[in-house]
Amino acid sequence: MALELYGRKDSVNVQKVMWLLAELGVDYTHIEKGGSFGGLQEEAFLEMAPFGLVPVLKDGDFTLSESNAILRYLAQTQPGGEAFYPTDPQTRAKIEMWMEFGSLSIYREFMQIFSQVVRTLPKDRKMSLLAMATRRFQVHTRLIGGALNDNPWIMGENLTLADIATGVYMFRFSTLPVIKRVDQGRVQSWGVRMQGRQAYMDTVGTDYRHMFAAPL
Repeated sequence: MALELYGRKDSVNVQKVMWLLAELGVDYTHIEKGGSFGGLQEEAFLEMAPFGLVPVLKDGDFTLSESNAILRYLAQTQPGGEAFYPTDPQTRAKIEMWMEFGSLSIYREFMQIFSQVVRTLPKDRKMSLLAMATRRFQVHTRLIGGALNDNPWIMGENLTLADIATGVYMFRFSTLPVIKRVDQGRVQSWGVRMQGRQAYMDTVGTDYRHMFAAPL
Protein backbone atom coordinates (compact mmCIF):
# COMPACT_ATOMS: atom_id res chain seq x y z
CA MET A 1 0.00 0.00 0.00
CA ALA A 2 1.40 3.39 -1.03
CA LEU A 3 2.27 5.89 1.66
CA GLU A 4 0.12 9.00 1.99
CA LEU A 5 1.53 12.37 3.01
CA TYR A 6 -0.80 15.14 4.13
CA GLY A 7 0.22 18.79 4.09
CA ARG A 8 0.93 21.80 1.87
CA LYS A 9 3.84 21.36 -0.50
CA ASP A 10 5.04 24.87 0.35
CA SER A 11 5.25 24.16 4.10
CA VAL A 12 8.89 23.72 5.15
CA ASN A 13 7.98 20.97 7.61
CA VAL A 14 6.18 19.08 4.86
CA GLN A 15 9.10 19.73 2.50
CA LYS A 16 11.41 18.16 5.04
CA VAL A 17 9.54 14.87 4.70
CA MET A 18 9.17 15.22 0.92
CA TRP A 19 12.93 15.69 0.62
CA LEU A 20 13.69 12.42 2.39
CA LEU A 21 11.04 10.56 0.39
CA ALA A 22 12.63 11.88 -2.81
CA GLU A 23 16.11 10.84 -1.65
CA LEU A 24 14.79 7.36 -0.94
CA GLY A 25 12.88 7.16 -4.21
CA VAL A 26 9.69 6.20 -2.40
CA ASP A 27 6.34 6.42 -4.17
CA TYR A 28 3.60 8.12 -2.19
CA THR A 29 0.32 9.95 -2.58
CA HIS A 30 0.32 13.61 -1.58
CA ILE A 31 -2.86 15.15 -0.18
CA GLU A 32 -2.76 18.94 0.19
CA LYS A 33 -3.98 20.08 3.61
CA GLY A 34 -3.66 23.31 5.53
CA GLY A 35 -3.41 26.93 4.46
CA SER A 36 -5.71 27.74 1.54
CA PHE A 37 -6.51 24.02 1.22
CA GLY A 38 -8.01 23.89 4.71
CA GLY A 39 -9.11 20.57 6.13
CA LEU A 40 -7.14 20.63 9.37
CA GLN A 41 -10.26 20.68 11.51
CA GLU A 42 -12.05 17.93 9.64
CA GLU A 43 -12.96 15.00 11.88
CA ALA A 44 -11.25 12.48 9.59
CA PHE A 45 -8.02 14.48 9.63
CA LEU A 46 -8.04 14.96 13.40
CA GLU A 47 -8.45 11.23 13.85
CA MET A 48 -5.10 10.84 12.09
CA ALA A 49 -3.46 13.97 13.50
CA PRO A 50 -4.18 14.57 17.20
CA PHE A 51 -2.33 17.93 17.09
CA GLY A 52 -4.26 19.15 14.04
CA LEU A 53 -1.06 20.04 12.21
CA VAL A 54 0.80 18.92 9.10
CA PRO A 55 2.70 16.95 8.03
CA VAL A 56 0.95 13.67 8.66
CA LEU A 57 2.12 10.36 7.23
CA LYS A 58 -0.26 7.45 6.68
CA ASP A 59 1.22 4.00 6.18
CA GLY A 60 -1.66 1.56 5.89
CA ASP A 61 -3.55 1.77 9.19
CA PHE A 62 -0.66 3.57 10.90
CA THR A 63 -0.57 7.37 11.07
CA LEU A 64 2.12 9.65 12.42
CA SER A 65 2.46 13.39 13.01
CA GLU A 66 5.48 15.64 13.64
CA SER A 67 8.08 15.99 10.88
CA ASN A 68 11.10 14.68 12.79
CA ALA A 69 9.21 11.63 14.01
CA ILE A 70 8.16 10.97 10.42
CA LEU A 71 11.75 11.30 9.21
CA ARG A 72 12.93 8.73 11.74
CA TYR A 73 10.08 6.36 10.91
CA LEU A 74 10.76 6.52 7.17
CA ALA A 75 14.49 6.02 7.66
CA GLN A 76 13.79 2.90 9.71
CA THR A 77 11.12 1.38 7.46
CA GLN A 78 12.06 2.25 3.88
CA PRO A 79 14.82 0.60 1.84
CA GLY A 80 17.98 2.71 1.93
CA GLY A 81 16.91 4.58 5.02
CA GLU A 82 19.82 3.39 7.15
CA ALA A 83 22.17 5.58 5.09
CA PHE A 84 20.37 8.64 6.48
CA TYR A 85 19.92 7.27 10.02
CA PRO A 86 22.61 4.68 10.83
CA THR A 87 21.83 2.12 13.52
CA ASP A 88 24.85 2.90 15.71
CA PRO A 89 23.33 4.40 18.89
CA GLN A 90 25.92 7.15 19.29
CA THR A 91 25.64 8.20 15.65
CA ARG A 92 21.86 8.26 15.97
CA ALA A 93 22.06 10.32 19.14
CA LYS A 94 24.20 12.94 17.38
CA ILE A 95 21.82 13.04 14.42
CA GLU A 96 18.86 13.45 16.76
CA MET A 97 20.69 16.24 18.59
CA TRP A 98 20.90 18.21 15.34
CA MET A 99 17.31 17.39 14.46
CA GLU A 100 16.16 18.85 17.77
CA PHE A 101 18.39 21.88 17.27
CA GLY A 102 16.76 22.43 13.89
CA SER A 103 13.23 22.29 15.27
CA LEU A 104 13.77 24.10 18.56
CA SER A 105 16.28 26.80 17.59
CA ILE A 106 16.65 27.29 13.85
CA TYR A 107 12.94 26.93 13.04
CA ARG A 108 11.90 29.52 15.60
CA GLU A 109 14.13 32.23 14.14
CA PHE A 110 13.36 31.18 10.57
CA MET A 111 9.64 31.62 11.15
CA GLN A 112 10.19 35.09 12.63
CA ILE A 113 12.13 36.04 9.49
CA PHE A 114 9.67 34.41 7.11
CA SER A 115 6.69 36.01 8.81
CA GLN A 116 8.17 39.50 8.62
CA VAL A 117 9.47 39.28 5.04
CA VAL A 118 6.84 37.11 3.35
CA ARG A 119 3.61 37.29 5.31
CA THR A 120 3.79 40.96 6.29
CA LEU A 121 3.25 43.94 4.02
CA PRO A 122 6.44 46.01 3.64
CA LYS A 123 4.90 48.98 5.45
CA ASP A 124 4.04 46.82 8.45
CA ARG A 125 7.35 45.03 8.89
CA LYS A 126 9.09 45.35 12.24
CA MET A 127 12.62 45.82 11.03
CA SER A 128 14.21 45.58 14.47
CA LEU A 129 12.51 42.21 15.05
CA LEU A 130 13.59 41.05 11.59
CA ALA A 131 17.20 42.11 12.20
CA MET A 132 17.31 40.32 15.55
CA ALA A 133 15.84 37.09 14.17
CA THR A 134 18.24 37.19 11.21
CA ARG A 135 21.20 37.66 13.54
CA ARG A 136 20.10 34.79 15.78
CA PHE A 137 19.45 32.53 12.80
CA GLN A 138 23.00 33.09 11.61
CA VAL A 139 24.41 32.50 15.08
CA HIS A 140 22.74 29.09 14.88
CA THR A 141 24.01 28.38 11.37
CA ARG A 142 27.52 29.30 12.47
CA LEU A 143 27.30 26.31 14.81
CA ILE A 144 26.45 24.15 11.82
CA GLY A 145 29.50 25.55 10.06
CA GLY A 146 31.63 24.49 13.01
CA ALA A 147 30.18 20.99 12.88
CA LEU A 148 30.80 20.78 9.14
CA ASN A 149 34.46 21.73 9.54
CA ASP A 150 35.93 20.52 6.23
CA ASN A 151 33.32 17.79 5.70
CA PRO A 152 30.54 17.99 3.10
CA TRP A 153 27.80 17.11 5.60
CA ILE A 154 27.16 17.56 9.31
CA MET A 155 27.95 13.93 10.18
CA GLY A 156 30.89 13.66 7.78
CA GLU A 157 30.91 12.23 4.29
CA ASN A 158 27.23 11.29 4.03
CA LEU A 159 23.99 13.23 4.01
CA THR A 160 21.86 12.25 7.02
CA LEU A 161 18.70 13.31 8.79
CA ALA A 162 20.86 15.90 10.57
CA ASP A 163 21.26 17.78 7.28
CA ILE A 164 17.66 17.29 6.22
CA ALA A 165 16.20 18.56 9.49
CA THR A 166 18.40 21.68 9.52
CA GLY A 167 19.07 22.28 5.84
CA VAL A 168 15.43 22.49 4.81
CA TYR A 169 15.39 26.16 5.88
CA MET A 170 18.49 27.23 3.97
CA PHE A 171 17.05 27.64 0.47
CA ARG A 172 14.51 30.23 1.54
CA PHE A 173 16.91 31.96 3.88
CA SER A 174 19.46 32.29 1.07
CA THR A 175 16.89 33.68 -1.39
CA LEU A 176 14.69 35.94 0.73
CA PRO A 177 14.80 39.66 -0.11
CA VAL A 178 15.35 42.44 2.43
CA ILE A 179 17.41 40.49 5.00
CA LYS A 180 21.13 41.06 5.50
CA ARG A 181 23.20 37.90 5.35
CA VAL A 182 26.75 37.62 6.66
CA ASP A 183 29.38 35.55 4.91
CA GLN A 184 29.56 32.02 6.31
CA GLY A 185 31.68 30.09 3.84
CA ARG A 186 31.17 26.58 5.14
CA VAL A 187 27.43 27.06 5.56
CA GLN A 188 27.09 28.60 2.11
CA SER A 189 29.03 25.72 0.56
CA TRP A 190 26.75 23.31 2.41
CA GLY A 191 23.78 25.12 0.92
CA VAL A 192 25.27 24.84 -2.57
CA ARG A 193 25.78 21.10 -2.07
CA MET A 194 22.14 20.71 -1.06
CA GLN A 195 21.03 22.64 -4.11
CA GLY A 196 23.12 20.27 -6.20
CA ARG A 197 20.83 17.41 -5.19
CA GLN A 198 17.82 16.92 -7.43
CA ALA A 199 15.72 15.65 -4.53
CA TYR A 200 16.32 18.92 -2.68
CA MET A 201 15.49 21.15 -5.62
CA ASP A 202 12.36 19.18 -6.48
CA THR A 203 10.94 19.48 -2.98
CA VAL A 204 12.62 22.36 -1.11
CA GLY A 205 14.14 24.64 -3.75
CA THR A 206 10.80 25.56 -5.29
CA ASP A 207 9.21 28.89 -6.14
CA TYR A 208 7.49 30.47 -3.13
CA ARG A 209 6.63 33.89 -4.54
CA HIS A 210 2.92 33.11 -4.25
CA MET A 211 3.28 33.22 -0.46
CA PHE A 212 4.21 36.91 -0.25
CA ALA A 213 1.64 39.33 1.18
CA ALA A 214 2.64 41.83 -1.52
CA PRO A 215 3.62 40.79 -5.06
CA LEU A 216 7.35 40.89 -5.76
